[in-house]
Amino acid sequence: MSDNYPSDPTELRKQGTRGVISTGAGLALWIVNGLFQIPILGVVLGGVLAALGVLGLLGKDRTDRSTGVILMAAGGAGLVSLVLPGFRGFLFGVGGLALVGFGLFNLFKFLRGLKSRS
Repeated sequence: MSDNYPSDPTELRKQGTRGVISTGAGLALWIVNGLFQIPILGVVLGGVLAALGVLGLLGKDRTDRSTGVILMAAGGAGLVSLVLPGFRGFLFGVGGLALVGFGLFNLFKFLRGLKSRS
């Protein structure tokens, strides 16, 4: 029933932004997962991400700290892959799939909302 009414522009904008960013982040997570599989580059990339995460934790904004935690977790997962190589691949693969799915769902809602506006 609610599909017959025009969508709120603010909500439509949020759905479009979430869709693009989530889909891009999921694809980027799969790319980083592939880079972690290169032996030397994986360790260096994990260390760099962990260091950037620590710098983000020192930020004053809430978004800086959130980004820092995410970067530290990604770097830590990359460094843990030295001991448990399958763990990182599974974690990044499932995380990328979830992000891409969430992004495509929001893009679908965005396109459906645009259609209802016309």
